[in-house]
Amino acid sequence: MSVKQMICVLLYLSLAPGLLYACATPASTAPVASDRLSRVADKVEIVYFHRHRRCEACIFAEQRISYIVNTFFEDELQSGKLTFEVYDLGDKNSAATASKYGAIGTQLFINAIEDGVDHIRHIQEIWHWGCIDNESVFDATVKNVIQKALYGG
Repeated sequence: MSVKQMICVLLYLSLAPGLLYACATPASTAPVASDRLSRVADKVEIVYFHRHRRCEACIFAEQRISYIVNTFFEDELQSGKLTFEVYDLGDKNSAATASKYGAIGTQLFINAIEDGVDHIRHIQEIWHWGCIDNESVFDATVKNVIQKALYGG
């Protein structure tokens, strides 16, 4: 087994318990899920949560998401149609926002707001194999879900 494969296996094993726990979270604590991607949103919030102790994958994800938002959606950021926030789940000041989104670990959420109504979606696909270890696939995945949230599709 190569060093890269070993690192990927260790990364997966370290993320798996959190992902399993997130999938087992009772519906009462989960955010309002929505696949509402057919209409244009009034505003889109990109919200990234991380644990206080961070691994390379979580740091990579935050850096790439920030790059994508600032590179491809600069006009939307400047107009206020799009926002990007990062929260440390170890910071008690993040508690209300984490509760709103149902965040319990390193997670990405996109909230497409229409007529004052939140349509929160947990973007789990960024953690799938072929995404976190492949910058171009990761970038395309995140860019695509942001475009759909902003402009429908």
